[in-house]
Amino acid sequence: MQAARQTRLQAAGVSFIMLAFPPAPKIMKTVEKNVLVLHSAEQMFELVDKVEDYPKFLPWYSKTEIIERTGNELKARLFMDYMKVQQSFATHNHNVPGREIRMDLLEGPFKSLQGTWTFIPLGDDCCKIEFRLQYDFSSSLLSALISPVFSHLSGTLVDAFIKEADRRYG
Repeated sequence: MQAARQTRLQAAGVSFIMLAFPPAPKIMKTVEKNVLVLHSAEQMFELVDKVEDYPKFLPWYSKTEIIERTGNELKARLFMDYMKVQQSFATHNHNVPGREIRMDLLEGPFKSLQGTWTFIPLGDDCCKIEFRLQYDFSSSLLSALISPVFSHLSGTLVDAFIKEADRRYG
C-alpha cells in the first residue's frame, strides 16, 4: 500500500523533500500610505518626479542616474546605501503630469516591484497623496537581508517627501 502511494506521488512529480519541506508561499509585500498635504498636486508630482534630487533629501539614496527621460516616461537607477546595505535598482516610470506616477521594475534585486503615486487635487494649495508599493525580492536570502531595511525606508518615504515639500514650498 505504501509503495503504491509512493509511486503515485512520484508520478505526480512530488518528492519526499517537497512533502517534508514545502516551499514557503510567495507573498508580495505591500506598502500603502494615504495623506492630505498642504501643497498642490503639481508641486508634489514635480518633487516625486525629480529623481535626480533624491540624494539631497532622501539620505538612504547615495546617488541616482537618469537612464532616459522622454515625454511622460522616465527610466532611472537608484543606488541605496543604508545601514551597510548597498543595492541598486532601476524603474520605468509612466507619468500623467501633475496626477500620477506608475513605477515598474526594470532590473534589480526584486522578482517584482510596482508602485503608484497618485496626486488628487483638493484645491489650489492642497492635495491627497495615495502611495502604493508592492515588491517581492528575487531570492529568500535577499529578502531576509534587505526586506527589513527596504520595508522601513518605503514606509517613511511619503513622510520624507512631505518634509522636503514643506522646506521647498513653505
